[in-house]
Amino acid sequence: MQLRIAYLCGTMGWGGLEMNQLNNAQWMNERGHFVQIYAQENSPLAKSAVEKKISLMVIKRHKNHYDFVRAWQLYQKLQSNKIQHLIVRATFDQSIAASVSFLSRGKIKVHFFMEMDFGTRKKQYFRTWRYSFFSSWNCPLEYLKNQVLQNTNCPTNKINVIPSGMDFGIISPTEKVAARFALGLPQNTFIFGIVGRIDRKKGQLLALDAMLKSNFLDFHLCIVGDQTANENDSYFDEVKNFTQLNNLEKRVHFLPYQSNVSLAFSAFDWTILPSDSETFGMVTIESMACGTPVLGSNVGGTTELIVHGKNGLLFETKKSSDLAEKMDLIRSKTVELRNDVIRNSVTKFNHHLVCEMVEKLLLS
Repeated sequence: MQLRIAYLCGTMGWGGLEMNQLNNAQWMNERGHFVQIYAQENSPLAKSAVEKKISLMVIKRHKNHYDFVRAWQLYQKLQSNKIQHLIVRATFDQSIAASVSFLSRGKIKVHFFMEMDFGTRKKQYFRTWRYSFFSSWNCPLEYLKNQVLQNTNCPTNKINVIPSGMDFGIISPTEKVAARFALGLPQNTFIFGIVGRIDRKKGQLLALDAMLKSNFLDFHLCIVGDQTANENDSYFDEVKNFTQLNNLEKRVHFLPYQSNVSLAFSAFDWTILPSDSETFGMVTIESMACGTPVLGSNVGGTTELIVHGKNGLLFETKKSSDLAEKMDLIRSKTVELRNDVIRNSVTKFNHHLVCEMVEKLLLS
């Protein structure tokens, strides 16, 4: 049965949230459903929708709360296109999506796919009333479902666990020697790697500090990623200055964002995820899909993705001394993990399985 689905995203950013919205829209479109993306003109999402040849409906920026004029305009567009289901991921879009459900008298079903964890309780009357218009609230991991149960009055029967999917077809592990040659990395040394934007919350400095506290000197660190565009934060400069001041230039390698991220993971012996927190952790899944184990911060979604000692290791969040200790365990070969076990631990995130779950949700 063909479904008629709209993916709304009123943000102008281009992070995991927007990418997940685009990916799911593309996959559902490929599965034969009628799909439209509703986004602001010239937003990264709008441009990507055009590139992917997904139907785009341009919307004007709406307010965070109670923008009934924009809600009416959006409702008319959805109604004219006979949309049955409206999917949103950003909390910024919750209010307008709830208004659409109200205006359609529930004929347009609104589904919220949670991307960020809760910082505070959300049991205020206006939020409870808003959430009552959602047909479903979907969390990528169990710990987020527990957060929703504890911090909102959303009915239990509306809350589901549906992971953020990943197209494993684009993951192409490369032989380590070839991957290192392609990236210009040294061959005969152990390499820990970090993949992600250069940002204070991503913990690159923490990993560098752990290098200084490690008992081993025979490993290198590869930092892959770019500084967030249009931000004046000096963090990237701090990371490079720390490297120079501590004479780590020969052991630390900086690479820009890689469109073929599999190449980087294939070049690493272990991936480090030193973030303050990761709601879901797509980097963790991508690394494991390449058979590369992850040493991750013991917080957020990482704790649900990594089974300590089986497909990776966990270290105490924001503690460079504990990170160094775990790196020493790895370097002393106290911990050695099987590549096939690592890969198999993330097969449940296959985008075909995720789309089947979404279809089942919408058809119900």
